[in-house]
Amino acid sequence: MEFFVDNIVLVIAAFVSGALLVWPLVVKNTLAKEINTLAATQLLNSRDAVMVDIREPSEHSRGVIPQARLIPMSEMESKSAGLLKECESGKGVAKPVILVCASGRRSSSMGRQLRKQGFSEVYSLEGGIDAWKQAGLPISSKVKA
Repeated sequence: MEFFVDNIVLVIAAFVSGALLVWPLVVKNTLAKEINTLAATQLLNSRDAVMVDIREPSEHSRGVIPQARLIPMSEMESKSAGLLKECESGKGVAKPVILVCASGRRSSSMGRQLRKQGFSEVYSLEGGIDAWKQAGLPISSKVKA
């Protein structure tokens, strides 16, 4: 016991560093996995993934991805049940969901919420709409109503 009292700073430092090493393992399966534009297009083409743009309508002036569903983050809670139903297939395998925002930060955190609601495969587009545009992938200026 005397050792711990004499070396309290070292004991605290060891505990904190251990916790920091374990933390990524704890949150790993709760966040949306980040994927780049190539992986996103492969999921869209090969597995009929559902792309969801979670930006608010005021942000759509920067362009939208033509095949993306537009569900603002502020409305996601009320519309996620419908999205979950759309992603379910009759074959017992759910379609992957790719979340898109401006930079990738909001979509990653939204992925955590969707996983808690029962979505099994949720991805966040790394770099968001900006990365999509940089890759030269299609962008539409027309927003579907």
